[in-house]
Amino acid sequence: MVIREAGLLFRGKNLVNIQYHATSEEIDEDIRSALITAIIDFVEIAFDSNNMKYLGGDKYIIAFIENKITSIDMTVPESFYAYLIIDKEKKMEKYFKKVIRPLLIKVTNRFKSAYDGKYLSEITQFLEFKKELDKILGSATQTVDQKLHSTF
Repeated sequence: MVIREAGLLFRGKNLVNIQYHATSEEIDEDIRSALITAIIDFVEIAFDSNNMKYLGGDKYIIAFIENKITSIDMTVPESFYAYLIIDKEKKMEKYFKKVIRPLLIKVTNRFKSAYDGKYLSEITQFLEFKKELDKILGSATQTVDQKLHSTF
């Protein structure tokens, strides 16, 4: 498995986004965020969201998880999402449960512990979290060639 992209969405906007490997031609970041948010909303409405937390095509899977966070400008916790765009694997359901879901949970928990109760509309404050995201995801962002190259 190779993680192609990772990010965090809140109110339809990307708070954090890292592209490790291109999945398509350059797309405007706001349009991409809106599309990913729409996909997540669709999956949650159309399917039993307790069972399905990923959606895939021929090459890639978008996996996501929801958590709640409180912004300083709201008293009620709101949903935010961590997502990964990954290469499609043969036994996706098993892989999702054992590897991807725990990674996404770790991402949302660390983000929430760092930013809960803060003003979440100021995006520049989240640049530092990209380093944390890199640590959490580790070598899962590398292709087989990159892993071999770093070994030797």
